[in-house]
Amino acid sequence: MFAARRFLTETVGAAPQVLVLFSLYGLPEPSIEAVHKWYSRGSIPGDWFAVLLCVLELDRGEPVRLADYLEDAKT
Repeated sequence: MFAARRFLTETVGAAPQVLVLFSLYGLPEPSIEAVHKWYSRGSIPGDWFAVLLCVLELDRGEPVRLADYLEDAKT
């Protein structure tokens, strides 16, 4: 499974930072309540996850590595 909570914490930080990133790039933002649920449930809805990945790529200037957050993978 994908470690969404760890991904959010390590790549974005706290929930309010998600909204900051979206607003920096002029994108519609999810509600803060929704983002808090992402953290508490350890799951990001697919459409929001794709947009978050794009925002992080724009912000960093490179794609975000996802394989580091794959749990239970045989290495």
